[in-house]
Amino acid sequence: INLFCLLPILFCCFGFCFPTISMANLPPSTGDRNTQTIVCSFCEDIILRPQTATFTSKSVLLPQMKVDKTSSDNNRTESNHLSVNGSDHPCDTLESFWLVSDMFTFENVGFSNTVNNQTKYLVCANCERGPIGFSPINPTTKQLEKEFYVAIDRIKYK
Repeated sequence: INLFCLLPILFCCFGFCFPTISMANLPPSTGDRNTQTIVCSFCEDIILRPQTATFTSKSVLLPQMKVDKTSSDNNRTESNHLSVNGSDHPCDTLESFWLVSDMFTFENVGFSNTVNNQTKYLVCANCERGPIGFSPINPTTKQLEKEFYVAIDRIKYK
């Protein structure tokens, strides 16, 4: 047996073999920083540089990025739709986000108009696809909170 073929799979020390774990493939934990550049999943424009966002979990409904206008509403439920300024939109429930506390940390993000007096959605400023995330509006001051959430399921890494 050629042991060099096994090196990527096993780490051997003093006759004991242990499986190796790639740290790059582990999901982030709450409080972890992004280790890679975050880019748009469509145009690959840079959204966030490494070490600029913190991982957080929170269950949020975001309007779908790709809406099939020919599909029927047979699978429609109140839990997967959101009324946006009077129009009904299909949504995804997302739970994993990169959190940024300063809007000027972003490299290339645009903001929607305020939706339902409570949210601004984040989009790629280059290709205008989204929403890739959101920022809540303070109900009292009607100003952006210092919380900007980028959905992990809607971006990719470089």
